[in-house]
Amino acid sequence: MKTENTKFEMDITINKLVTVFEYISNMMDGHEEEVRNLLLKNDYKDIQNMSLMLSEIHVIDCIGKSQLTNSTFISKELNLTKGAISKITSKLVKKELIKGNHLENNKKEIYYTLTTKGKEVFNIHEILHKNEHEKFVKILSKYNKEALNTINNFLDDLVTNL
Repeated sequence: MKTENTKFEMDITINKLVTVFEYISNMMDGHEEEVRNLLLKNDYKDIQNMSLMLSEIHVIDCIGKSQLTNSTFISKELNLTKGAISKITSKLVKKELIKGNHLENNKKEIYYTLTTKGKEVFNIHEILHKNEHEKFVKILSKYNKEALNTINNFLDDLVTNL
């Protein structure tokens, strides 16, 4: 009887996990749209009209969070090929969201920085992530330390074993 109840509880948990994974997947799918909505809401219509792709937003985010970002660094951070990064950075330079610079002692390598418009996109993206973070904090604040430790152990197991 106990094994049957345990199996039932596991099935319920798995179904709930599938629902959470679907939510996160949908959240990622809606990421571009959310950024566009925030740009519009904050009166950045010229940037909103650029129809930024999620990959472009994440490259802007990577450049905004780091110093001396070159294609190799961005490629490793975002787990994309250097070729993909080259295409994305070219588009972002044309859209005047980033600019490429050379160090005085290294004329070969291009390092990217955000333009004023690029910083605006970066800030909007940060707001989006902050809003999502606050949703999770609100949910997790209902649990005591022991429960949070159990949740963290479970998440560690998921990350390690999936």
